[in-house]
Amino acid sequence: MRRRIKDIPKEDRPRERFLKWGPSALTNQELLALILGKGTKEKDVLQLARDVPKKIEKNPQNISYQELTSIKGVGTAKAIQILASFELAKRLLVKDGLKITNAQQLFQLNMDIATSRQEQLVLVTVDGAGHFIRRRILTQGTINRTLIHPREIFYHAIQDGAYGVFLIHNHPSGELIPSQEDIKTNRQVAEAGKILGIPLLDHLIVSRKGYFSFKEQGLIDGNPNSETR
Repeated sequence: MRRRIKDIPKEDRPRERFLKWGPSALTNQELLALILGKGTKEKDVLQLARDVPKKIEKNPQNISYQELTSIKGVGTAKAIQILASFELAKRLLVKDGLKITNAQQLFQLNMDIATSRQEQLVLVTVDGAGHFIRRRILTQGTINRTLIHPREIFYHAIQDGAYGVFLIHNHPSGELIPSQEDIKTNRQVAEAGKILGIPLLDHLIVSRKGYFSFKEQGLIDGNPNSETR
């Protein structure tokens, strides 16, 4: 059964959690619910905020007014609110250079998947100065597994003209210790990055409990000319 705002204890609602913990603690759905403000007679704001990202994630860089208003419950006013928010974010952060400098910042950029019940793999590409280029959800797997071949990762990296890449995936169980499959995938991607000259700069495992950084733990250094440990 889908949760509605009125079914959630007041202290756990998006507005109250925003005030207590700040925006980075909220999921994409919750942030969008705050932007939308309210739902419609047919859809509660959380239900509406759950439907909108499905459309946005297909083409996040160029989502259009027509695409948004094709979603039941999203009219002119709500579509304009969403598009205006996206444009402001691009102008202030992406266009003017959101620079990723550490794992904590990368974790905050991917808080939405930290709370997901389904394992997801995200790719973030950056330029030579570490400036954010694009974020993509590459896979959405079963409750405990998702796999992807390095060629799919670097296809997008080359398409973006990226200097380096970051990988982020979640563990729905909450466990932050990497599995043998995680370590194997990390090694394969790092080695492929060295060959292509597009280094894997860090790889995060995220959950509600926080994050595990392969770079911080000495399992990767982000240097295309050094050996993966």
